[in-house]
Amino acid sequence: MVIVVAALCATLVLTVAHAPALAAADLWVPNQPLVEGKHVFEDKGCQRCHGNPGNPTDARIGPDLGREQTWQDFMQLTASLWNHTPAMRARMQDPQKERPTLSPDEMTKLGAYLFSLNFLDAPGDVSRGRELFARDSCARCHQLGGQGGTIGPRLDELQGYATAIFLGQALWNHGPEMAAKMAELHLDRPRFESHDVADMVAFIRGAPQTDTAVELGSPAAGKALFGDKGCSTCHAIGGAGGSIGPDLASRRAARRVSETLAALWNHGPPMWAKMKDLGIRFPRLSDRDMADLLAYLSFVQYLGEDGDAAKGSVIFRDKLCAQCHTAGDGAKVGPDLAASAATRSPADWASAMWNHAPAMADRLRDLQLVWPQFEDDEMRDLVAFIRSRGANK
Repeated sequence: MVIVVAALCATLVLTVAHAPALAAADLWVPNQPLVEGKHVFEDKGCQRCHGNPGNPTDARIGPDLGREQTWQDFMQLTASLWNHTPAMRARMQDPQKERPTLSPDEMTKLGAYLFSLNFLDAPGDVSRGRELFARDSCARCHQLGGQGGTIGPRLDELQGYATAIFLGQALWNHGPEMAAKMAELHLDRPRFESHDVADMVAFIRGAPQTDTAVELGSPAAGKALFGDKGCSTCHAIGGAGGSIGPDLASRRAARRVSETLAALWNHGPPMWAKMKDLGIRFPRLSDRDMADLLAYLSFVQYLGEDGDAAKGSVIFRDKLCAQCHTAGDGAKVGPDLAASAATRSPADWASAMWNHAPAMADRLRDLQLVWPQFEDDEMRDLVAFIRSRGANK
């Protein structure tokens, strides 16, 4: 099953350079819906400075974390939090802005929520949806506004249910039948582009859909479906799975819900043919199945790539980490990082970096050292080095 998505994930594979990616079965994925991270965002007071993601306001001090994301994966998010710690800490000296701590679980939920905001579609365009409906000859089979055919379901009856995920589920489940009927009517099977599904949903509803976050389900449930529905026969996640189709956790330009569903529709015919060749039963999906599967695939968009331990060794030296820490050679001022449990997952690492930043800032000030900045994939490479030292030890 092909659902082409791009690199959301709070699970990075942090191994020595060129080591194989972590097996899909070992990925840590949250059981709760992605939207649960919104509660963490609010409970920790993030909205005091950043506002509600996706809803910019002049009152906010920091960037809109829903629209102004600069990170491509969870480890880059960790680096961004670290880089901005001095400025954030200065703001939080105000007694009304106490600096919160974040557990690994809270960090996972928060990161997954922020990444999901970049996965959701912008509201669809009703006028463009109307044009697509006419262009693709949808009215030959479907009735809307009292006009059109009755071969397929009357869309007038589905207006209240129309969402991108609901439409995507219907297009998947009925795709083979629709293809056969289009061939019978001598209709060309349409090809969907990036925002077509969102625009079509807006036209069916008669108004743009503005809040789809509630649709995103549980990544853990989606992970189970990925195996149960046979998707892993053809597709890998982080190197674990089949190689017939693309690895769905490979880093590429981020895709939104509509783009993902468009890819699912566009690749339908060759997928069905391959399933038949392999003897795979065509998997039908409920609307909850689709929500959970998309949650999982949006989560692993941000799986990231393996870090480079050799580069990480240079970073450990150049960023002056050795002034306070060792990596496998005993402790100094700070803990021996090679023996630390913080590197066991990106969420543990991000939590440790965030929670201990104030103490580290005080120590760097005492040593008259400049707060180090991490760019691009330097944080991932650093952790790859530390993990390799722990493995050697």
